Amino acid sequence: MRMKKTIYFLLFFCVVVLGYSQQKLTYSFAENPQTLLLNPGAETNYRYHYGIPLLSGFNISVGSTGVNLEDLFLDNGASFDSKFRVALESIQPEDYFSFNSRIDVLYGGYRLDDKNYLSFGFYQETDIIAYVPKDFIELFYHGNNRYLNRSFSLSQMIAKADVLGVFHIGISRKVTPRLNIGARAKIYSSSLNIETNHNSGTFTTFENDTNILRQTLNGVDALIKTSGLIENGSITDNASGLISRTFLGGNYGIGLDFGLTYHIAPEIEFTASVLDFGFIRHSKNTAQYSAKGDYTFDGINFEYDPNNPRDYWQELENDFDSKVPTEENNEAYTSWRPFKINAAIKYSFGEIRKKACFTDTYKRYYFNSIGFQLHTVMRPLKPQLALTGFFETAFTEKIHSKITYTINDYSSMIFGSGMSMQLGKVNLFGFVDNLLGVRDFARANTISVNFGVNFVIE
Repeated sequence: MRMKKTIYFLLFFCVVVLGYSQQKLTYSFAENPQTLLLNPGAETNYRYHYGIPLLSGFNISVGSTGVNLEDLFLDNGASFDSKFRVALESIQPEDYFSFNSRIDVLYGGYRLDDKNYLSFGFYQETDIIAYVPKDFIELFYHGNNRYLNRSFSLSQMIAKADVLGVFHIGISRKVTPRLNIGARAKIYSSSLNIETNHNSGTFTTFENDTNILRQTLNGVDALIKTSGLIENGSITDNASGLISRTFLGGNYGIGLDFGLTYHIAPEIEFTASVLDFGFIRHSKNTAQYSAKGDYTFDGINFEYDPNNPRDYWQELENDFDSKVPTEENNEAYTSWRPFKINAAIKYSFGEIRKKACFTDTYKRYYFNSIGFQLHTVMRPLKPQLALTGFFETAFTEKIHSKITYTINDYSSMIFGSGMSMQLGKVNLFGFVDNLLGVRDFARANTISVNFGVNFVIE
């Protein structure tokens, strides 16, 4: 029954994570309402906006460093076993798999006055990162006989997964004609959290005179924290419960976003933001598993005595538990959100146009612009960095396009594009950050897609 529940949970989790995401290419683009979620200090020049529930913003990104699907499943006549060995040789402990997804369930905004624009809403997010424990993949795949005297490190066991809902409210304020600042407050409602990090200890196999081989665990200190995974002593299979707890029904936290837009000159614009600077306090449905100690195993010397039978396996288990005690508790703990940093500089040129704003004034726009954007996500082992160069152009006052070239951990050849259109009061946008990956998904190390529909009233 426990295994059946585990399978149900994993199937549900896969469905959940395939539904949400992260967005970068809409940052500072065409005054799209979603820009405020990436930079609360972005400029707005409309009276109010509201999104279609569940369609206002839909974003998904997945990536893997080190290997891709083609490395393992390309039909080139080689066996899977040989392809796996080659892939295993190429990966490093710093390689990782990541997944981020987000859906804007509700999203809207309203202009308070000439200087202040209020926005608010609720979105659901899934965020996963798991680093490759290369040492132990090699150990389990090849066995320990070929790795005598080599120490395998537990420190490579690093992973974190979150499913949560976020209520948010923010304000963007025009301070001067050149400067716009903003902030956003968030309430997190965590439905699921699994994380392990800062583990230590080694496993080593030596030649030994006592029983050929000696296997040792040295300095083991490992901890796994979970919240929302265990209910009533077993892995949850309550899919509806995992979803409903994102609506103020789980473990709570708070966060802040900050951002600004500054016009260095009429043609030069600088923007920056810090997102998700916050934490979640997990106190419901928590379970923590730890192990700490040292152990030496020289094998088992079986002695047959029909008058005094011994349970060797139970003796081994008792001996191990006494020297490497494991503990399970339900204590509360705090997890920090992976905060993000964005910064961009944009130079605009070409034909100048004027647009009537929400007041009786007019704002000057340029039909073309080029620039660079830095995007950083703080992760357990090291920050994820991405540098993007972009070109924006407007086909008309209502149709804008963007072409990007990105360098990040996944690849140095990522070409993306997107478009934003204003059809009456309806704003449509869509982006793909890896056009080559869409053409050949098996070779892609990363793909990110986002789109949405909003009503904008100027």
